[in-house]
Amino acid sequence: MKRAPTTQGPALTDLPRRHEALVVLDIDEVVIHFIEPFRALLEEQGARLHVENFRLTGNVRSLSTGVALTGHELDRLTERLYEEQEARQGLVEGVREAIDEMSGSADIVFLTAMTPSFYPVRRRHLDASGLEQPMIATERSKGAVVAEMAVLRTGPIVFVDDLPPNLLTVGRSVPGAHLVHLMASETFRAHLPPLPPGAVGARDWPHARQLILQRITGAPPLPDTAGGA
Repeated sequence: MKRAPTTQGPALTDLPRRHEALVVLDIDEVVIHFIEPFRALLEEQGARLHVENFRLTGNVRSLSTGVALTGHELDRLTERLYEEQEARQGLVEGVREAIDEMSGSADIVFLTAMTPSFYPVRRRHLDASGLEQPMIATERSKGAVVAEMAVLRTGPIVFVDDLPPNLLTVGRSVPGAHLVHLMASETFRAHLPPLPPGAVGARDWPHARQLILQRITGAPPLPDTAGGA
């Protein structure tokens, strides 16, 4: 019998409702760094990430033999990163300030596909970093979870993730959701699949904060002083 997906965190009906607007944030590569700490861990283990396409499997090779690490080996290294995340995965620059500002207009919820068994260590990590907003770790589709959140809200919903497929599934499940792509590391940006229709890309957290606030407050766009695209 197939095992049911597991979830850890508060029940959706128990999430605070101080505002009708809701901002749902992925964690890895959005709130805390993942790719660069993972690359550092690989180097410690005698392996290196070769960025040839938008995937890890097949692109991580042993420095001594050149042989690609197996999926099982990559899973074990990912688990080690999660076990040691408090020491390895620092906050993405600007995220704390952005969350502080957005919290004045919207409820913030963290939604991660990290293996739910690591919920306690990540909860501790976020709390120690001053980010005490509710967190849900789940093996379920993010689209399904955000759809269940949406029925409890009457205001705008913004979903932020580093993976275009997650933006796509949320967009399909919650057609009215505002989709924002944010990936802290530039490592895979050249190989990103296309963003789904209606999604917007953010360069960094100052840019993402502007995009999100426009969508939850209806404020007109501010002049872009950051440069670039």
